[in-house]
Amino acid sequence: MADTGVNNAATVISGYARRPNPVFSSEYGVVREVLIEARRQAGLSQRALAARLEKTGSHVAMIERGQRRVDLLEFCRMADSLGLPAQELVRRIEERLSRAAQAANADAGSLAKAS
Repeated sequence: MADTGVNNAATVISGYARRPNPVFSSEYGVVREVLIEARRQAGLSQRALAARLEKTGSHVAMIERGQRRVDLLEFCRMADSLGLPAQELVRRIEERLSRAAQAANADAGSLAKAS
């Protein structure tokens, strides 16, 4: 079963049950990597992209560091600001997630054979 970054078990912090934050999952990391690469390929700094989005530079920096999630509308605005169709960014994300899943399955298979 693939790790979705969201565990079924809650984490207890200071007596309160709290679910882990999926922003920090390896899968969401792929989304961030694709956005960072697309920004760099477009020749834009974080501040330049933020200006196009009418946001602060720290807004984009927080997204790229994994401290802030991107919702669907913001994702589409970012793609447009980068001069790409959102579908192209989604295709890149899907491709990388597929490769990562294949690698994980290959690793699991080799571990099972070694046992």
